[in-house]
Amino acid sequence: MKKLSVTLICICFLSVLHAQLLKPVKNTGNTQQASSTPVAINDADYFLAVARVTIKTGKDNKELNSKLIVRVYPTSGTDNYQKGYMMENYMPELKTWSTKEFTLPQAPGFDQAFNSLAHYRQTGVMVDILYNTQGNGPFFGLDAWKIDEISATLEFKDKNGNPHPTLPSKTIYFTGSDMYLDFMKWHLFCKTDAYFNTLPTFITRRDN
Repeated sequence: MKKLSVTLICICFLSVLHAQLLKPVKNTGNTQQASSTPVAINDADYFLAVARVTIKTGKDNKELNSKLIVRVYPTSGTDNYQKGYMMENYMPELKTWSTKEFTLPQAPGFDQAFNSLAHYRQTGVMVDILYNTQGNGPFFGLDAWKIDEISATLEFKDKNGNPHPTLPSKTIYFTGSDMYLDFMKWHLFCKTDAYFNTLPTFITRRDN
């Protein structure tokens, strides 16, 4: 009988304990439930932090001492080429069938807000190549340079150096049989639309 009483007491204790474990816990207000709402990304808070341009030279080299300028900037805007990234007066030769990467410094008039991802998504990207053969010896008028491909790698970061969550880096490729520069055809423009899709390249001629 004594064993039976002990057994019944144990069963009752376990039943009460089980009920307490299954009882829902009251919200004390000291903890916060995690929100499933995604954080909004503002492209105006991210800026072009790095601009790298790679040029593949084809069957005709860039001559030693011919000046080369490479620039990256938003397609639209007043004096936009002065507010982006620019490498000036690169003089060394670029040999035939060679590849050269340039990390561009900020232009003298660099404007961070002008280079926001939000602005690039409104206007598109412009990469321009200016090839000046003047001063390259007595035969500079006969010099020419064949470009097979140009690529631009753009890295977007916030003011603290954090990369953009969905577009930290974008590489854009420009190709075309018309990318052939000489004394008269000296300025090549490579541009995209607002979605970073490449558009046909075009070249402007020297005025005099």
